[in-house]
Amino acid sequence: MDKPAIDLGVFLQPRSVAVIGASDKPGSWGSFMMGGLAGWRYPGTIYPVNRRAGTVSGHPAFPDVRDIPGEVDLAVMAVPEAFVEETIRACGEKGIRGMSIITAGFGEAVRGGRERELAFARLAHGYGMRLLGPNISGTFNLQAGFNAAASPAEHLYPTKLAAVCQGGFAFYDLLAAGSFRKMGVGRFVHTGNECDLTVTDFLEYFGADPEVPAILTYLETIRDGERFLEVARRVTRMKPVIAFKAGRSAGAARAAQSHTGALAGRAEVFAGFLRQAGVITVPTMDVMLPLAHALVEHPPLKGPRIGIVTIGGSWGVALADALEEEGLCVPELSAGLQERLRALDMPPRASTRNPIDLGAAGMVSLSDQRQTLGRVLLESGEVDALVVHGLGRPGRITETRSEDWKAFQRFEKWTIRQFVDLERETGLPVLIGAHFAPWESQVVWDLNEKGIRVHNRLDEIARVLAGLLQDGRRGPGG
Repeated sequence: MDKPAIDLGVFLQPRSVAVIGASDKPGSWGSFMMGGLAGWRYPGTIYPVNRRAGTVSGHPAFPDVRDIPGEVDLAVMAVPEAFVEETIRACGEKGIRGMSIITAGFGEAVRGGRERELAFARLAHGYGMRLLGPNISGTFNLQAGFNAAASPAEHLYPTKLAAVCQGGFAFYDLLAAGSFRKMGVGRFVHTGNECDLTVTDFLEYFGADPEVPAILTYLETIRDGERFLEVARRVTRMKPVIAFKAGRSAGAARAAQSHTGALAGRAEVFAGFLRQAGVITVPTMDVMLPLAHALVEHPPLKGPRIGIVTIGGSWGVALADALEEEGLCVPELSAGLQERLRALDMPPRASTRNPIDLGAAGMVSLSDQRQTLGRVLLESGEVDALVVHGLGRPGRITETRSEDWKAFQRFEKWTIRQFVDLERETGLPVLIGAHFAPWESQVVWDLNEKGIRVHNRLDEIARVLAGLLQDGRRGPGG
């Protein structure tokens, strides 16, 4: 039987949602779904379905989905495994087009589970319905006020980025951490065991959405390699796709099979396959969000040469290591360029070879020459990007802080903004680094609130720049 053609927007912007297994019981999946919808003030109609409850979260509840008087675009199923088949049948009879199956305990858990999942899909197709899952945690579209997912509303920071993942909760952790740094995704789909709809389907869907500038994906396997390759090549001609491939080691591959029932495959084969598709790969999950934001917020990186300006020599050395370990280079600047930098009244002890180490006093003594230093370096033709590292001292403003301390914080913020302004002026990437996260430094917190990124890990800076370079070299179709 052919798979029914439906608009996948039903999973991300439905006009009405039936939550089957809706509950007010804390910790239940039915309560997670109802709470998510309430947390983002979903503008559509919510129909809780519960055989024993008269109301759920203040909404009238129905004992059976077929008892709902209005049309239902999407069903979200959070019922015990034994009731999945009859619930699919009831939703099909109701005329529902899309169903998210939260319920687990199939291909990832028991022998014969995959066959049951595929039978669910065939049953749904007979009614013209498509399935997402099973073993998922939901979907959301924050621009539409729709959150039928397990992540608390306060941990979601809406952006135009989109994500489609075969796993859910680890990505929610990334979103929660990212929200404190004004990072996040606005559209999210968890595909789980993929008995019907797959990562490829939503990669294609987000690829065709002009409002989505970049796509993130967490992969454990690819169900249809030929179709994925065709879709990914087409999408990556239009926008970047960032992927983290899990299950690379033998132990992780075994874990992936018990997580989503995925056969992970050999790491080197997957890596080559994703390169052919034009997908930008990352070595760790936690760099996915920073890289995705960098790809849409910074100009392209056209070459591997990175200039470093720092007030701490040891940080400069460590950053140079991190950059070169990612395939970038920290070139020694030419004698002529070093002379031009020296002419800016740099402190005698300052190093101009690259990294340019000014020392803490040097950053202050340069006064109005700081931006000129960055401009001379970026316009020299000897570097392709600049990293400024070491500003953003620790500590938050309190009643006991002196006026001198507050004045120095203002100086640091002003200095960082001067360097950031050079990115627009020169068209070359400028990244700011500090050792401290927003909650550890008032400077970083204030800049973060204004939308200025400050990276607090050297490996993140290096991997973001490596990803920017990979994107710049990717070209059409990889």
